[in-house]
Amino acid sequence: MEVHVYDMSHSEELDFKRKKRTRLYRDIVAQIRQLIQEGSLAPGDQLLPERQLAEKLGVSRSALREALSALDSMGLIEITPGGGAYIKKISVESIVEPLASIMLKEKESVLELLEARKILEVENVKLAAERASKSDLYQIREAAIEMYNDVTNNRDADESDISFHLAIARATQNSVLFNIMTMLSGLMKEAYGPTRKELLKGPIKTWCDQNFEIYEAIKNKEAELAARLIEDHLQHAINETKRLINDENTD
Repeated sequence: MEVHVYDMSHSEELDFKRKKRTRLYRDIVAQIRQLIQEGSLAPGDQLLPERQLAEKLGVSRSALREALSALDSMGLIEITPGGGAYIKKISVESIVEPLASIMLKEKESVLELLEARKILEVENVKLAAERASKSDLYQIREAAIEMYNDVTNNRDADESDISFHLAIARATQNSVLFNIMTMLSGLMKEAYGPTRKELLKGPIKTWCDQNFEIYEAIKNKEAELAARLIEDHLQHAINETKRLINDENTD
């Protein structure tokens, strides 16, 4: 039998090694990201020293350094000279501020943000109606009452309005949905604060009574009703925002 031996050229060999090394460091990055997502590594935790971590993962120290550098650039870890590598706490503000600065320049982005919020919250409220605990229901109701009191006493209702919607997101018992809603709330506050304040000056019936109706639907586990109520509630906000933007553009 004739055996064919593939003679790899020097350049091809280097390319093969480069690809293998790239796959290796990506595997290391994936492993550490998985540990963070699972909660095995929490913000503030220090990674093992380089030599021990390389041995534990079964990789070379050079591949590990490359992976740690990538994780550092992603903002997932922080490497301190002589102090090791730590899992970094990702703040909502670090994500919100750059996006909000863009949205301040593009008014159309505000409407897109509201549209995304409506899509998210319609699903959030359905899950909240199915999963809300007694504590969740208490928090939703308290936020609705706080907003009512703010509006009737001519106080800034921005924070209490956000609290109401975040309480619903928390009642989904889904941390990803809650974190996304937290980010959207930060964007809304930063990107269209003045417009939002104008909206909250509208009739109490428009905002506060709707909040109580949404709360009652969640409490009674009427998921579809809660979804229709919050969709109408947020569509009204979109329509009013469009009107306010149009008024600004015609001034």
